[in-house]
Amino acid sequence: MTFLLTLVVFILILGLLIFVHEFGHFIIAKRTGVKVLEFAFGFPPRIFSWKRQETTYSINAIPVGGYVKMLGEDGQNNAPNSFSKKKVPTRLAIVFAGVFFNFLLTIVLLAIGFSIGMSPIVSKADSFSGEKIHNILVVQIEKDSPAQKVGIQSGEMILGFKNAADFQNFTQAHKGETISLAMKKAGRTRNISVLLSQSSEAPLGVGMVEDVKVKLPFYKAIVAATAETGKITWAIIKFLGIFFKNIFVSGKVSQDVTGPVGVFSFVSSAIDLGLVYVLQLTALISINLALINILPFPALDGGRILFIALEGVRGKKVIRAEIENIIHLVGFAILILLILAITYRDIIRFVVR
Repeated sequence: MTFLLTLVVFILILGLLIFVHEFGHFIIAKRTGVKVLEFAFGFPPRIFSWKRQETTYSINAIPVGGYVKMLGEDGQNNAPNSFSKKKVPTRLAIVFAGVFFNFLLTIVLLAIGFSIGMSPIVSKADSFSGEKIHNILVVQIEKDSPAQKVGIQSGEMILGFKNAADFQNFTQAHKGETISLAMKKAGRTRNISVLLSQSSEAPLGVGMVEDVKVKLPFYKAIVAATAETGKITWAIIKFLGIFFKNIFVSGKVSQDVTGPVGVFSFVSSAIDLGLVYVLQLTALISINLALINILPFPALDGGRILFIALEGVRGKKVIRAEIENIIHLVGFAILILLILAITYRDIIRFVVR
């Protein structure tokens, strides 16, 4: 059941992120007069479809993402309403819109998180003026400890204490005694009784971190989410700089880079912690997809933007449309190989362990 729930949430997250990205392309294409032949949710085989005006809207069987098919997208149509005949700024706006909508989604998700109560991803909780909610999160269980004997799990929250120091003082004051604790995980709360050891360092036998959530009114949450998105963006840009430097210098891919299998594992952990962590993870994946997609590499939006921008500088296409399409196909093949390599490493790392 846990695997099935994780799979459903994983598919919903990826479906949402790719759908929002493609919707960005779709809405700007429509607004700028480009004929959209099809706007699809999911990938074929097709379940059903309907046509409104010039666009076919389809629902497909594989619910991971979607796509937008525009007239002249391959650069080989001369109709006035084709993508290839639009001016450079218009085409740049259409291609960039997917990335922009992923940024907007990140802000919306973080704003919802802050309005519910969420730990900042990059910023320190003390830098926010809103309500602070202190949670004690169990991250490690010592072998043969009182915690292990009563079934306390990593990822559970200890309720009823102001902060970690308050909890530590409580356990130190009751060493060798039986205490009652309220524990919470994945939205479910349970009460347990546990006999503490006489240990002066860890009477319960757990490693823990203090998770401080910030809760804001929604209008303030939007401002905070926008600022946090900016800080996350800068942190990822710095990481990407180090990532590519390592590839060129050592030829090695950083252990911090993960693929679908790794993301699946993170989704499982987020579900255990609760809804706000799922929102937070979705926001992080969204902004990562946006920044990776904007890289000037063939097949990515950034690669297409590069070709269009060069055309704008020169006043004509840099290469023939047929050659550009081949370059994007080669880039796509390289990306698939990279994803497969990272997926293989993730399987060794997260599954065979």
